Amino acid sequence: MMSFPAIIDDTTKVSASESQMANNQFLRLQTNISMSNLQDQNNNSPATFQITNTGNTLLWNFNNFDVIITYQENATNNPTLTETLKYANSCSGLASDQWCISHIQNDNIHPGLLDPGEIATINAQPAHQTESGGNFAVEFGTDNGVTTSDSVKIS
Repeated sequence: MMSFPAIIDDTTKVSASESQMANNQFLRLQTNISMSNLQDQNNNSPATFQITNTGNTLLWNFNNFDVIITYQENATNNPTLTETLKYANSCSGLASDQWCISHIQNDNIHPGLLDPGEIATINAQPAHQTESGGNFAVEFGTDNGVTTSDSVKIS
């Protein structure tokens, strides 16, 4: 037989969970991003692109963002590779399979965070050298699942 306090405790847990779920859905609806200026060169330098926060939420949890790149490697038969990159706090000495924010334009409100209307310049370092004339594609996703993508011919 359940006691009255146990029922109240379970009801409180369900209510808190529903509230958190509604809040997450609201934040996702308020989040929007766009990608522009994707560039890659057939050398060992990182690809660059810009992410604009076109929504109404502050973007900050970069360790939980997803950056997935697909490109043609400069090797025999030019294989197509897909990599998931990890966030690096600094662009200095950016390692393979990492991405970083090199600059945020007009970063005045919350320095280091991407406020609505701000534009972040991103560096993305593939594990291998890319092939001139091949394709380079990026899928960029926030921590709450909002994504944007773009692709470009490698110069």
